Amino acid sequence: MTTASAGGAGGSGAAAAAGGSRGTGDVHGNGGIGGVASSHGGGSGSGGDSSTHSGGTHSGGTHSGGTHSGGTHSGGTHSGGTHSGGTHSGGSDGTASTTAAGAGGVAGVAGSTTDGAAGAAGASPDCVPFVMPDDCVAAEDGPLPAELRCTGLYADWESRTLRCDVRAYAPAYELWSDGASKQRFVHLPPGSRIDVTNPESFLYPVGTQFWKEFWLPGDAPEVVGETRLLRKTASGWLYTTYVWSEDGSTAVQTNTGVLDLHGTGHTVPTREQCRGCHAGRGDFILGWDFLMLGSGASGVTLETLVAEERIDVSEDAPFPTAIDWLELEIPGDAVERAGLGYLHANCGVSCHNRDYQAGASITGFYLRLDAATLESVQTTDAVVTGVNVTPGPEAELPPGAPGSYYEFRPRDPARSLAVARMNVRTEAAMPLLGTNVVDRDGVDAVSAWIDSMTVERGYPAAAP
Repeated sequence: MTTASAGGAGGSGAAAAAGGSRGTGDVHGNGGIGGVASSHGGGSGSGGDSSTHSGGTHSGGTHSGGTHSGGTHSGGTHSGGTHSGGTHSGGSDGTASTTAAGAGGVAGVAGSTTDGAAGAAGASPDCVPFVMPDDCVAAEDGPLPAELRCTGLYADWESRTLRCDVRAYAPAYELWSDGASKQRFVHLPPGSRIDVTNPESFLYPVGTQFWKEFWLPGDAPEVVGETRLLRKTASGWLYTTYVWSEDGSTAVQTNTGVLDLHGTGHTVPTREQCRGCHAGRGDFILGWDFLMLGSGASGVTLETLVAEERIDVSEDAPFPTAIDWLELEIPGDAVERAGLGYLHANCGVSCHNRDYQAGASITGFYLRLDAATLESVQTTDAVVTGVNVTPGPEAELPPGAPGSYYEFRPRDPARSLAVARMNVRTEAAMPLLGTNVVDRDGVDAVSAWIDSMTVERGYPAAAP
């Protein structure tokens, strides 16, 4: 087990200069801009920077997701304070559409002025703390800064030196984002702990912050396009996105989305689109659970959180100690794990799960890998609610589709609606948001799993 001191820093140092080349990255996507989200809130919210995160339902059929074809994360971790890695391999441009850049605000200040400036216990003695720039003032439309440089990600904006208690991570399974590579960072308040009593929805301490950078593919070296921020406060989650200038010198808050960022085909989601995805988790963060931070994750992982005593388990938890959670894994062979892991990250954690605020909870087709269902492949919700199951009346069918689909039909990807919807980018597409390009590797991973569904392996025979 890897050991690290509580709240240890990810190191400091100069990050890759904006607009430079980038390592191949993870793919996680449909995500987040402007608004406040309460940890569990019900009711309805307007979605502004001071609104509360609430439910509402998300209409429309099943969600089988895009897929990961932009290569694996090779060099996205924060090593000694710099962003390591070579160039981005894979991924393709989205189709161009008109640019609709959202309006930025004036420079703003987030909730506190020196959030975590002293760093965490065990931090490198030469790490650089964050000091709020003097010219950061409150944004016009809410409490989050209007400029990324004021959020506490970088201790030194000009050199892109990370603040000393900000740490990089990459989950084991990631969401497709049309080939964009990404770098993720987290700040946990010193000495704080994450409550994992509910394994499907971690509860984060006030002061937790997550950032996610998107580096855009193209013919030239990758350039940074957007950075998304989620910050937990006493009243709930604040969230927004920062769109970078083409020269990489500034990043300004944008809450109305951008259809074709800098002519790359990359779509920046709107505030409401962000909330629609993140509502699928009880405490809003999609990319952290025992599987996403388990085998295959890097940087901050479940193992490092346990070693640092960052995990809090109550008496009501399914397992008595955090160590027990380290044994959780996706069941099955390599083909089954690849298919199930992809569907979990791309479809299940945000939309296709049983949480009442999840967009596709009404469909009855569930793809999240809940801890209680991991005894075997056959006990997972993907099999129980999907194999030989006829799609509900709300399901969108691709143009020209036959009327004899099942969610998954054993040995028959062509009659599996999940695959059919992954293969299009029309109104019937899955995922619904954040992608203009079909992820061929993901289609192949899910199709291979369906092809492996034989009676000898414990699956039912294909329905008529």
